[in-house]
Amino acid sequence: MQASPVLLLLLTLLHLPPQTPLSAPLVPPNTNSCDPHYEHRNATTGCCDCREGFHGLNCRMCTPSSSSSSLLPDSCQASFGPDFSCVTGLVYDAHASLKTYDCVLASNLQALVPDGALAVQCHRNEHLVANCSAAVYSAKASEVQSEHVIDCHLTQCTFETGAASGACKEIRCKCGPQCSAMTRAIVEHVLSGKRAAIDVTNGTHLAIDVEGSPIPLAATCEASACERGSSASGSSSGSGSASGGTNGWRHWSWTVLAAALMVVGLLGVLWLSSCWKYTGLDCRTTRKRQKEVEKGLGGYHFVRTLEFRHISCSADSGRQLSGACKPILHEISGNVSHGQVLGLLGPSGSGKTTLLNALAVVDNGQCQVTGDLLLDGKQVSSSYRRIAAYVQQDDSLYSTLTVRECISYSSQLRLSAMLLEEVKNARVDRVIAELNLGHVAHSRIGSVGGSSGRRGVSGGERRRVSIGMELVTSPQILILDEPTSGLDSSSAHSVVQLLKDLASRGRIVILSIHQPSARSFVLLDKILLLGKGKVLYSGAPAKSKCYFEDLGYKCPEHENIADFILDIASDTRNIPMIRSHMKQNEVPPRQRGIVPRHTSSSPTSKMETLLLLEEELLLDTPRIENIVSLPLRSETPDESSTFGMPATSGMSCSPPPVFIATAKTDAIDHDMEAPPRSIVVEVRVLFVRTTQNILRDRSLLVLHIALSLSLALFGGLIFNHVTNDLAGFQNRMGAFYFILTFFGFASMSSMDLFIGERSIFLRETSAMYYGPFSYFLAKATLDTLLLRILPALIFASIFYGMMGLQASMTRFLMFSLTLVLFNVAAGAICLLVGVLSRRVGPANLGATVVLLVMLLFGGFLLNSQTMPTSVGWMKHLSIFSYAFEILMTNELKGLILEFDAPGYPAVPIYGEVYLKTLGMDYANQYYDVAALALIAVSLQVLAFLFLSLQVPLPRDIADQHMDNDTPLSCKQKV
Repeated sequence: MQASPVLLLLLTLLHLPPQTPLSAPLVPPNTNSCDPHYEHRNATTGCCDCREGFHGLNCRMCTPSSSSSSLLPDSCQASFGPDFSCVTGLVYDAHASLKTYDCVLASNLQALVPDGALAVQCHRNEHLVANCSAAVYSAKASEVQSEHVIDCHLTQCTFETGAASGACKEIRCKCGPQCSAMTRAIVEHVLSGKRAAIDVTNGTHLAIDVEGSPIPLAATCEASACERGSSASGSSSGSGSASGGTNGWRHWSWTVLAAALMVVGLLGVLWLSSCWKYTGLDCRTTRKRQKEVEKGLGGYHFVRTLEFRHISCSADSGRQLSGACKPILHEISGNVSHGQVLGLLGPSGSGKTTLLNALAVVDNGQCQVTGDLLLDGKQVSSSYRRIAAYVQQDDSLYSTLTVRECISYSSQLRLSAMLLEEVKNARVDRVIAELNLGHVAHSRIGSVGGSSGRRGVSGGERRRVSIGMELVTSPQILILDEPTSGLDSSSAHSVVQLLKDLASRGRIVILSIHQPSARSFVLLDKILLLGKGKVLYSGAPAKSKCYFEDLGYKCPEHENIADFILDIASDTRNIPMIRSHMKQNEVPPRQRGIVPRHTSSSPTSKMETLLLLEEELLLDTPRIENIVSLPLRSETPDESSTFGMPATSGMSCSPPPVFIATAKTDAIDHDMEAPPRSIVVEVRVLFVRTTQNILRDRSLLVLHIALSLSLALFGGLIFNHVTNDLAGFQNRMGAFYFILTFFGFASMSSMDLFIGERSIFLRETSAMYYGPFSYFLAKATLDTLLLRILPALIFASIFYGMMGLQASMTRFLMFSLTLVLFNVAAGAICLLVGVLSRRVGPANLGATVVLLVMLLFGGFLLNSQTMPTSVGWMKHLSIFSYAFEILMTNELKGLILEFDAPGYPAVPIYGEVYLKTLGMDYANQYYDVAALALIAVSLQVLAFLFLSLQVPLPRDIADQHMDNDTPLSCKQKV
């Protein structure tokens, strides 16, 4: 590494004795010939001295006519003729072929060379290529024509016309005899042969920047030359930093403006295209459907009967070696017709929820489900969920939304994108009225029990909102899991009464109920009593008492019948006898002379049917022919059986009726055309809903912004106007790493992004509200914009100026971009951890460990060049490493810092020297930016993939049916 010899060079140069002999001059005095235009021979010394009006290196600098020290109007005209004039300034014009500089070294270099001066002379040819000579000397100890401390030759230097700065391909230097052996080796071997640049700023500030040199040779200069046909005034301004800075600001301003216009234009095009596509199609399709309604649209059918045959479910018993299965459901069969309410009763663990999951064809966990599910006698297809709504037990709702908003968002996400908003709003109003939610339509849901300090609607109203979110699609089958759970007796009865009313309008309602009251029990049209996954009774609730009393079970007087039969089912000793009695009395319906029929508790009038038909057509309710598909097995008439309905002939109570489904056996071999689902609509609705949720529950957003503001001000005051010395270097390192640490651990708020809404996400995706991509895009984008990008930009805009970092627009933009990318990448890490975790506690611990490991390999606590090889590769996985290198190189590149070691004079050193000691390189800056962006995007994609794997997939029971009677393999998961 070059830092050590460089510092040795500095220390040796610091002790140059001014009395020591100087090196040979750049151009040794020639006593034989003098250039008569610039020099004359000194009779006393025999050397060439400068003529009147000329000075500088080799007497090539002229004095313009305005100088009072000149006796001639113009020294160039006196020497060369009236066509020549003295041109001053550091800028090369079209006629410039020779330019000589006379400079005073910068004050921070005077410690190296007391009274130090710099002389430069460049000869430019017609190809704009020049060879230059430079000399460093002590103006007090010698003249420029005498011996010098260091002499350098720069070759193949390019100076464009109208510019003052140039670049040279090579520099060769010689060190005087006063230099030590180490210094001579560095000057003549280490620095020689490198590229060099002559940079001019602010018109008079010149710096010779040698590649790899720790010390910038900076000076304040003036230049002049005799030129033919040029104005004596010349151009005195170079490519200064002020103008360059203004141009830089103007350039970036136009760039940002152009980028903003492009983004706005692109969004406008997308918006217009989406509006044209979905609005135009909406109008045409609506008119088409209205015409079909007017014509009658023959062949449309409602679902009349839902049958389930031989539903069995087995799960892994946990004994991995044996592969044994634990049966959960045993050959469950039954049916229910439209207009009826079927209640599933049974003690806890009897399989009610498992059966409901099977009927709703949703994921049953690690279970293998077999059996048949039929609509009007035909096997269901994958489109079954379009007419079957499933309300799960947990009311997972956004506490910040109102009742109407919850139902409205469900309609916008689940109804066809081609429907007019007026139609959707009318449907929402009808559902709210149907569920008696009008008085709380504009009340927020709130949290359960006001746990978060925000009280909302009651538990019964929450349950009705969950039902309404499913009813908005006008499903023909409504399946509910424990809709009365957690409610008081009055609220529970009102929910059951509501479901009874919904069924009376032509729907099929299936619900599980744990312990219904007497008045709720009699509202059920049919019940299916389960015990240990087996059917113990199927029939009318009113006849259940007689049935079990005939089996020898005595119902206590004044006891609720539901409690009576639940007590029987809870005692496992009763199950074998009841099942044995049921099997003995099962008779095929053909042998019993039962005629299949349809039942409906409340038939509708012809006018009501037509009105309902028209509405369902407009709302994309599918035809029953399109919901069914070919069954996987065909049954002979002898294979059909009753559905667990015990015969009761010969007993005192008349037997309960047997409900046998009737439908054509002809299967429809075509599937329905699914309604157009628009990702654009899904993303738009989810964007609006998520934004509304964030703004209403804005504590996290406000906290992020407040922390960014306060820490930017606090940090800006601590590191205010950082100095350009060793302490300033240390302060820059500490400030940058503090910023990264703050944003890294502040991004842990992303973990709750999906953990807190996991139940909502799983419920809505299983009900096909939207796809995981739309949900992830909306959530991740808003989290990135509001909680990652916005706080980073606020922090950067305040902290950068207060700390006094380099005043350059490009550097400020790079600083801001780095904070944004780092914050987004850190948020992506926490987002991935949150997706993989189910609880906040383990997620916090996991994210903390990951960030701490990255922090260790960030380049501040441990030098990257001294890392053991076995773990050195881990720095490439650290976002701290990439961001820290960008911030350091962005600030220290081209910055001159004072090396003010105690006991030594201050020495100016390029910031690149400090970067090399840290193992950093400015050339890696864009690679680091790309790495941060790649990490952020990759982790977001990975988080999306893991989130997609958690989506419960709808599963068709018929697709899982097994044709043979081989035992189930518990290794096969559903």
